[in-house]
Amino acid sequence: MINKKDLCIRDPYIYEEQGTYYLYGTIVVNNKMNKFCCYKSKDLNEFEGPIILFEPDEKFWADRDYWAPELHKYNNKYYLFGSLKSNNRCRGTQIFVSDKPDGNFVPLSKYPITPNDWECLDGTLYVENETPYIIFCREWLEINDGEIYIMELAKDLTKPANEPLKLFSASEAKWPVSIRGEGNFVTDGPFIIKKKDKLQMIWSSFSSNGYAIALCESKSIFGPWVHKEKPIFEKDGGHAMVFDFKGSPMMAYHYPNGPENQERLQFVPYNY
Repeated sequence: MINKKDLCIRDPYIYEEQGTYYLYGTIVVNNKMNKFCCYKSKDLNEFEGPIILFEPDEKFWADRDYWAPELHKYNNKYYLFGSLKSNNRCRGTQIFVSDKPDGNFVPLSKYPITPNDWECLDGTLYVENETPYIIFCREWLEINDGEIYIMELAKDLTKPANEPLKLFSASEAKWPVSIRGEGNFVTDGPFIIKKKDKLQMIWSSFSSNGYAIALCESKSIFGPWVHKEKPIFEKDGGHAMVFDFKGSPMMAYHYPNGPENQERLQFVPYNY
């Protein structure tokens, strides 16, 4: 078992089932990020793991940057959405499937579900009126001003059912600051929260105080998305999601964003 204060993880994602909390995220194993893993806990303080969910063989296309896996239960199967990279292919979000949240996951398709010629990451699943969508980021390293897109998927999640639709660019939020040169704005980690009369999206970028968690709202998943004037957290932590903890919404994120190997799992009540 490992205590939360000793667990190094980025981009945390919590899934709960029958009193067990499953923790997914960007995890370094043997100084590499070349597999997807999870941890298990009964109290979100002491964790068992890491448990390997997917480890590539020599034929698999991606050999590095196994980032930000998320677990979604859909049609009685468990789907892992994770971002990957290799020298000869763009970064993308691929979907994997298993019969258990901590089982052996296999790819649904040979390559990522995101566009082959785009640098993409941090795909998340959203289902509305029984129609599945992926919401994902197009990376600032490719286009400078990072973007967030939505794309309808086939019912079995094996392929796109429509073209990607842009929701917004990072700079539309006004507060993000440019990194590594002028006009470079990050979009990371979109996550949708359903409210009674609206939708909320949290996502991450960089503010003048470091890595930050943003909030925007819309009446429709397709927008327009209205951005808050400032981040809801801007003390160098982010890539957040919201889960139910004993009947109340709780936000999970990593902090600090650096230096390397110092990132820790954080929880705070979500009251927005």
